[in-house]
Amino acid sequence: MDNYCKVLIADDEMLVRQGIKHLFHWEQEGFTIAGEASNGKEALELIGRLSPHIVLMDIVMPVMDGEELARQIKEHYPDVKIIVLSSFSEFEYVRSTFQSGASDYILKPKLDADELLAILKKTAAAIPALREGLTTGGKERSLNAVLDKLLAGYEVEDMNADGLLASVFLYPSFYLLTAELMAGDKTYQAAELSERAAWMICRLPAWAAEVGVSLVCHELEAGGEHALILLNIGMNDAGPGSIDRLFRKTADEIGRGEVPLCLAVSGIFTEIYGLHQVSTEMPALLEKRFFMPEQMMFIADELKSAAAGKPFDAAAFAEELNKQQFLAAFERLRGFTASMSGRSDTGMYEFKSFLGHSLFTIILSLLRCHYEAASLDRRKYEVFRSIHATRDILETSVILDEFLSEAAEIVMGRSRSAGGKSIQNILLYIREHYAEPLTLSGVAQHFHFNPSYLSNYFATHNPEGFSEYLCRVRMEKACEYLRQDDMSIADVGSLVGYVDQSYFTKVFRKQMGVSPSQFRRRLTESRHPL
Repeated sequence: MDNYCKVLIADDEMLVRQGIKHLFHWEQEGFTIAGEASNGKEALELIGRLSPHIVLMDIVMPVMDGEELARQIKEHYPDVKIIVLSSFSEFEYVRSTFQSGASDYILKPKLDADELLAILKKTAAAIPALREGLTTGGKERSLNAVLDKLLAGYEVEDMNADGLLASVFLYPSFYLLTAELMAGDKTYQAAELSERAAWMICRLPAWAAEVGVSLVCHELEAGGEHALILLNIGMNDAGPGSIDRLFRKTADEIGRGEVPLCLAVSGIFTEIYGLHQVSTEMPALLEKRFFMPEQMMFIADELKSAAAGKPFDAAAFAEELNKQQFLAAFERLRGFTASMSGRSDTGMYEFKSFLGHSLFTIILSLLRCHYEAASLDRRKYEVFRSIHATRDILETSVILDEFLSEAAEIVMGRSRSAGGKSIQNILLYIREHYAEPLTLSGVAQHFHFNPSYLSNYFATHNPEGFSEYLCRVRMEKACEYLRQDDMSIADVGSLVGYVDQSYFTKVFRKQMGVSPSQFRRRLTESRHPL
């Protein structure tokens, strides 16, 4: 194994890296892929940790490009050889890398197995530590090559693959475990993740023994954004729940570290040749962290058995917007977003797309009804980008609240300015006396209007009629009071003008889509997510 020539692949395109890895059987040719990086900065960190003999690198990469990476390698790792991948248009950059010590280059459009292998062998022959000749064989490297192909979805042509796999993985049950650092801002170091994953792999067999099961674990991928670990488990005489106890113990142990990990565990599979299919399901499993940001482990079987949440009532939302019951529509959207905390039946991108569409619909409705919503319209794509970039449901709720608060101010501003001084005085009077048993006749008498005239005047100068406006004001105030946990539902109803609690509940449900107690419970859940 020590005589293998270790190669590090650095390219920001995952498909290119995968293609290179499967161009030929590396171990049979005396090479091994030590690691892979998606940018120059990540590659530089891996060079320090993995000590490759050769770096096969692209020129155009984010964070740190190939030109700068070549300079850094020459300065800090002068013994490492560099082979540059480039296109015709990048030859001037290639020239600069030769000044920094590149050994050779290969054009991407002409990349094929024979040419790459010839360049690798020529470069390796110039490395003193490898001059005695490259060797082949080695069970561990052959196993890695087989697993890499299975993970990528390629057919394994090695006739000895079945025997090799059977000699290592002794038990009938497989799980796939993915580990990511908890840092949501992606500022982690690849070496830090790999070190933490290696620590976990060393201890997993002992944790398994404590709960009565046997375990073989093998790291499939490390570095970059995640570590991927294959678990092969034998039950022995362990009773039901032993697998769950193993996963819970793993989460507990990982949570005690200075660099906590987020773990996702696939469902069980019994055929190792299904590895690729299972691996494609892992990103969606880790997405659940968006709705449960405090949770450290996500187990596929548990999430599948979780009850589905109540869907959003899109028809009611659309009706409220059409009737210009904007504040009720805003509260409906707020309540649904709060209910998403802790749910596992919706994907992160699906939810963000729904939210963006809902806000777009709100803006269109405001503009269609001639509200002064131009500022929201101008900033809509900025808001959509902010939602897309959020790391969890809590961040998303903050952006949603800011948007809906601004939209509500636009709606209320229209109400305050509608119809001149007379209508402003009437609206103000209603908002100040909403808790009283107000009637159209009573308000008309107070302002010396005929009730019929006031009804027409109100409808002409305000987007809502008298009864609708009074009801909305009362519901807004009811929502404010319901945010106070020490106030009973009956007291809230009385404070907003409803002596009969059952009637208050009926009106509130009709306007808000939920009962007062359900509204309060959702608020509590949003403040204290599981």
